[in-house]
Amino acid sequence: MDKEKIFYELMETIYETSRLISSYENVPRKYGTEDELYMIEVHTLNLIGDQIKTTTSEIAEIKNCTKSAVSQMVDKLIKKGLVIKYRNLDNYREFHIELTPKGKIVYEYHKNLDLEEYRSHLKNLEQFTAEDFQKYITVLNLINHRTQSVLNDKKSKAY
Repeated sequence: MDKEKIFYELMETIYETSRLISSYENVPRKYGTEDELYMIEVHTLNLIGDQIKTTTSEIAEIKNCTKSAVSQMVDKLIKKGLVIKYRNLDNYREFHIELTPKGKIVYEYHKNLDLEEYRSHLKNLEQFTAEDFQKYITVLNLINHRTQSVLNDKKSKAY
């Protein structure tokens, strides 16, 4: 097979992976508390938990979505008792977001769950070397960079 055909197959495989992950993310689960949470909620908690304190703007930038979408998600997480939001004393217009103790339980539970899941995947991929993984990461980063550039161009033309 030539390089172009193999690359086309790679891109189709990436799209299939994206579809499968999307379906997987749409199933609510429990993460160490009584709450059923969607992965988008848990991944937002992870972004908050990975920071000491953060803002909707910072999360929106990382997730490549609008501040409004993040605000709506944060409001859901507040209602579930997983995060708190409070005014920044140094900048009155800005709000900080942090995990509550219950949010920290979900955060830690999900981190451990990811480790178990990744180890399980790794067992199925023993024939690949660290260098193989690094090459794949490089390819995906280049594809992601190009995709981000296209998204940024479309956003700038929309204004």
